[in-house]
Amino acid sequence: MDEQEKILEELKSDVSDRIEKELESAPAILGINVGTPEGTKIASSFKKDIKMTTSEVTAANSSLVFLSSKMLRDSLNQEVSYNLIFGKEKIVLSILTKKITMIIYLNRELAELEGLDSYIEKLQKLSMQISAITETSDILKEEIFKGLKRAIPNTLVLAIITKDGLPIKIQSTMPEPILSAIVAALYNLSGVLLESHMEYSIIGGDNGSVILHDLDEKRVLAIAVPESDGRKLGTYIAKIKALIQ
Repeated sequence: MDEQEKILEELKSDVSDRIEKELESAPAILGINVGTPEGTKIASSFKKDIKMTTSEVTAANSSLVFLSSKMLRDSLNQEVSYNLIFGKEKIVLSILTKKITMIIYLNRELAELEGLDSYIEKLQKLSMQISAITETSDILKEEIFKGLKRAIPNTLVLAIITKDGLPIKIQSTMPEPILSAIVAALYNLSGVLLESHMEYSIIGGDNGSVILHDLDEKRVLAIAVPESDGRKLGTYIAKIKALIQ
């Protein structure tokens, strides 16, 4: 294990310990999942198995807080603090900080009986503590965005989306839902034609190209560059691979 892997494992262990302590101290909390704003899982713990994988939970939560944040900013010019979803039996609380996303599943009856506001306040404090821990780590996948901007400075469009077509993090003049839907459709159609999972795809024009690259089981990366030379595009793909390994 190299030094970076060791640091990452220690980070995950520290975050996991804090999550476990929170689960043990609060009967209403059914599970906690922590990831980066770009949809990379850091740590999670659930009292019972859930239908989704933790990677799916992380990606879906990143999309949720991205869309919620954009809606609040565009409509009220405010930053999102948290997002609550109420079901008959469960409440889902999503929290966004600069460094992490956190999603918490709550037993609705117990949480409302004990006081939902106190749970929100308590879990917001936990998210800030975990965010502070990750602040010192520059090796998380959250750095994909910044890393690509440094490695490929002439990038015109940069997007990370779920394979279902939901935006996670996007830098583009094109509306996020439209761009996400197009990228997801291209990714899925490529898989159909290949009869297997797509690794990457290049859409070439006379003076520019779009590169789609598989990130993991739930996410796809898309970048647009003002470049059509095949050798240059090859170096871009190599840079992408180096960043997502």
